[in-house]
Amino acid sequence: MALRFVDGDEGVYAYAARLVRHGHLPYRDFFYEQMPLLPFVYGSWTAISGDSWYAVRGLSALLAVAAGGLVYVHVARRHGRRFGLVALGLFALSGLVLGYFTIVKTFALATLLLVGALVAVEARKRPRWLLAGLLAGLAVDTRLVFVAAVPALAFAARRRLAPFATGLAVGLVPSAVLFGLAPHQFVFDNLRYHGEKTTHGLVGDPGQKARTAANLVGYGKTDHAVGLQFALLLVLTIAALLLLRRRVPLAAGVAALLGAACFLPTPTYVQYFCVVVPFMALTVAEAAAFRGAVAPLAVLLVPYALAAGFAFSHLVDTSPLLQPSVASVSRVSDAIERRSHPGDRVLASWPGYLFPTHAQAFPGYTNQFAPAAAAHVSAAEARRIHVVSEAQLEADIRDRRPRLVVFRNWVTTPPFATWEAALRAGAYRLVETVETAKIYQR
Repeated sequence: MALRFVDGDEGVYAYAARLVRHGHLPYRDFFYEQMPLLPFVYGSWTAISGDSWYAVRGLSALLAVAAGGLVYVHVARRHGRRFGLVALGLFALSGLVLGYFTIVKTFALATLLLVGALVAVEARKRPRWLLAGLLAGLAVDTRLVFVAAVPALAFAARRRLAPFATGLAVGLVPSAVLFGLAPHQFVFDNLRYHGEKTTHGLVGDPGQKARTAANLVGYGKTDHAVGLQFALLLVLTIAALLLLRRRVPLAAGVAALLGAACFLPTPTYVQYFCVVVPFMALTVAEAAAFRGAVAPLAVLLVPYALAAGFAFSHLVDTSPLLQPSVASVSRVSDAIERRSHPGDRVLASWPGYLFPTHAQAFPGYTNQFAPAAAAHVSAAEARRIHVVSEAQLEADIRDRRPRLVVFRNWVTTPPFATWEAALRAGAYRLVETVETAKIYQR
């Protein structure tokens, strides 16, 4: 949690949580390219714990532990502790889980909610369909692709569909309310932006998806340890389904639908598939209990754990330029805190720098992907959806509008933050360099 390098998306989520805590709403008040629940959950947490990277990452770690606890308890109650430990091992030792459930992203929260829905369906005494629907709806409120798992749960609830559908409708109320407040912005942030940010549309570029699939199973150019580990889990899951024959567990249906949905967004990334891991682990544990085969799985956990070690060593291998540490970004935040006043509008190329400070983001730039969104719409539309173009940012710098500018490029696709010429034209002074971030003042 504390040692893992910082992901660029974390700044978006952390700053969105801060905005929500101070009364701003996603879509209506600021650009936010995910479903709305996460900023409210993390914002509530920081209202108690304070704005710090360790606090928000601590919440992610707690959510990951809770998901693992549900996996263990669910299997242990149905089949005994040994099988519960096997399922927990497959979950907790996953490089994907270690890498992406413990940082500030949507994965841990959405997956915990969906695992909770599955556990409610397969409760020992009787299914809790209302609760299952509620948790499934909240999972969709967190990450849109989780809607793909709803048909599997609905099929399981086919004889009690009414309470499940009622719970689902209640769970989707947060999204419905925010859609009602800002329907145009809601649709743009969740759908149009993702369809327009590349030339391949919302669902496209099969070549890129094929490369991601190769990486996912260890045959691509990156993520080798994670890919080989996931390939082993995939083989175990397929073997489990063969052993179970026609007794297909609900977890397998959820894993299949969710895994297929993870291939839909363009571009597709290996990290998306971390959400499938707990459902694959549940499927494997189900088959192991059915055949009484805990010993072979315990042996297979050894190479699985070795792969986790390699993945973990990569995650904690920080570098100032490509993989900054939490400590390094905190040093930049400390410098901003010293050089700004409460409420100052600071133009920072990454909102994560501003998250733990008393400064505020420059209008239209609460998200480093705002210029990418603005690049595909008119100036009037950009104002409507609360984003600012790269050209407008450079014009604002030349006009000396922001007093403080914090510059380091955090995006890997155009338009890049290229403010050097504008900073010279605006006669800004370089007053401090912290790690790889440069701080300018007029």
